[in-house]
Amino acid sequence: MQKTFLVPTILIAGLLTACGPNYQARPDVTTVNPKTGEVQTRSDSKDIEAGLLKAFPDIPIPANHKIDLERSVIFTSPNQTVGKLTTEGAGDVNSLYNFYTTQMPTQGWSLVNSFQSATSSLYFSKPGKFVAIILEATGRSSSRVTLNVGPE
Repeated sequence: MQKTFLVPTILIAGLLTACGPNYQARPDVTTVNPKTGEVQTRSDSKDIEAGLLKAFPDIPIPANHKIDLERSVIFTSPNQTVGKLTTEGAGDVNSLYNFYTTQMPTQGWSLVNSFQSATSSLYFSKPGKFVAIILEATGRSSSRVTLNVGPE
């Protein structure tokens, strides 16, 4: 009987060890070439970050913020790109609120609605697109911005 339980116990222990503090998820981008059907996977975080910025060129990112690759995802089709872009960095929620209310209109976005609080939200639209921006403090002088981009 002990041999029967020994193998599952070792297997479970091995799986738990792999999920321990030394395990890190790697952000990968997998693309399929529509002409050839070839699948390519890239793991370079700089390429991935550049791709996220290229997907949403009309959405400004504060200079003191970096894209959180673990919390960001995009879906692209021939007709549109949608997704969630998350950034983190220095700055308070009020400064970020002012940044987006000033910068989004310069990119052709119109403010639909907004509210300011400990967690602030801004909603912008432009023909064919909509973005919900959530601003939240993550520390004394740090913050997170979540941008949810979709069709209008």
